[in-house]
Amino acid sequence: MKTIFLIERSPDVFHTVEYYIKEGGLSYTSFRAPDEAVMAEGLPALIILFGSNNLQEIRDDIGILKNNPAFARIHKMLILPFTSSVTEAQCKPLDVQAILSIPVQKLQFQTLVSKFLNRAPRRVFRILVSIQQDGSNVRYSGISIDFSESGMAFECVTEFQVGEYLLLSFVNPRTRSRFSLKTEVVRKTSTPTGSSVFYGVMFRQLSSKEIRELNAFITGGA
Repeated sequence: MKTIFLIERSPDVFHTVEYYIKEGGLSYTSFRAPDEAVMAEGLPALIILFGSNNLQEIRDDIGILKNNPAFARIHKMLILPFTSSVTEAQCKPLDVQAILSIPVQKLQFQTLVSKFLNRAPRRVFRILVSIQQDGSNVRYSGISIDFSESGMAFECVTEFQVGEYLLLSFVNPRTRSRFSLKTEVVRKTSTPTGSSVFYGVMFRQLSSKEIRELNAFITGGA
């Protein structure tokens, strides 16, 4: 699995980015400084640096990563502190491929991460979904988070187990056609407030027609 290195020189006190990473089903390792990251075993697929409120310190941190041959070509994302006196314009000459500021916007963050990790086409889209457990007629409700060719993520207050089979249904608002897709729960994590759960499911036994229609929905063609 692709791993993200999270260097928390200036921590995200609300752990928002960590939740966004978990929600995307990605693996990450946290470090307190770039020096620790470059000494770690293995290479990351992406480096996310929480910069301090000091431009020279940010330059020094990026320099440590840039000057390590193994890390030089890895995409780097810089996140500036809340109400930072350091501006994005000041950081643009640095060797970073994206610059964000706290509070980090989820859609923007997830789009950038998918781009840097060369993930399959993904559509971030919130819509009401109906959920049924295998062999049950009871329907639960959830809210979708995103869709890909292989699966989707959704948020729900109902408790499901990893490995459980679910039937997920939703209406394509553009065509008014209904999807009813067999899925398997492959990951789950609590939301920041603990009031609901993020689920990741894989599609199972899709027909060729369902695959075509789902791909069109993901790419915005339908």
